[in-house]
Amino acid sequence: MEAQMPGARPILPAKLTVDFSNVEERREGGKAAHVPEGDYLLKIAGCELKSKKDDPTSKYLNWRLTVHAPEKLRNAGSIWHVTSLKPEALWNLRNFLEDLGIKVPKGAAELPIKSIVDKGLIIGATLADDEYDGKIKSKIAATFKKEDYQSTGEETEDEDDDETSTETSTDDDDVEEIDVDDL
Repeated sequence: MEAQMPGARPILPAKLTVDFSNVEERREGGKAAHVPEGDYLLKIAGCELKSKKDDPTSKYLNWRLTVHAPEKLRNAGSIWHVTSLKPEALWNLRNFLEDLGIKVPKGAAELPIKSIVDKGLIIGATLADDEYDGKIKSKIAATFKKEDYQSTGEETEDEDDDETSTETSTDDDDVEEIDVDDL
């Protein structure tokens, strides 16, 4: 091995052999979590607007959440929740938003997804096991307001539990903007 002079650039090999055969494929936002079935507080960690592979006109929001309580499971991984944007399925998105503490108007509205994600809003959820391709992951079976979460006393609450309200405004097109700034 050659001696290197002080201040000289490090010697790099021209090639390096690395075996990636047993490395897990990357998934956006981390691996899907599997935790025991039951009630949890989940924190919004991300959201992506996607289209079904077989029907590009069929859009949905793919929400990524992480366990917030109990605290001992905070690093369990991601919980995924899909809310379809088809008119007949918007009840699911409305329920999800209302359980996050967001007031949803009766008409058209602009949904501030980035603000919802940036605020890391908390929602209560009942998780159930879901098996796909021989792997078990947790999925959201139902959501509820975080205030309705029955803690087991194992976690510490670091969220502000003040009642929140949002105001909406109507523009000329009768499309309301959903405000999450006060949450």
